[in-house]
Amino acid sequence: MIKKWDIILIVTLLLLSFLPEGIFLATGSGTEKNTTYAVVQVDGKEYKTIPLTGHHGTDTFTVQTPQGYNTIVVKDQEIGIVDADCPDQICVHEGFLSKPGQTSVCLPHKVMIEVRSDDADPDIIRAR
Repeated sequence: MIKKWDIILIVTLLLLSFLPEGIFLATGSGTEKNTTYAVVQVDGKEYKTIPLTGHHGTDTFTVQTPQGYNTIVVKDQEIGIVDADCPDQICVHEGFLSKPGQTSVCLPHKVMIEVRSDDADPDIIRAR
């Protein structure tokens, strides 16, 4: 038979089990969102930074160097080189990048795209 004090004890324990969630909500620790962005570098110098987190739609731009051109597309939360006039086309075949740590490089044109994150733990090496 369940008694009055049993119900009070069960309700108290249930309320205490939600205490950590309340602390996270009150301090804002659970609401941090890592922003992901892509850095385009030409000849080792930063050319452009594109935010990927929250990006919707398709944006296209061309990087022109003395060696040739690379057409870069930002599609939703991904970025990639879709056209280049380099002979090997390795950068085009890399596909779209979206995860921090991924890179695409066009060696003949000295163009590099690197996806980065504002993650608080920089010691983690992310794999594909």
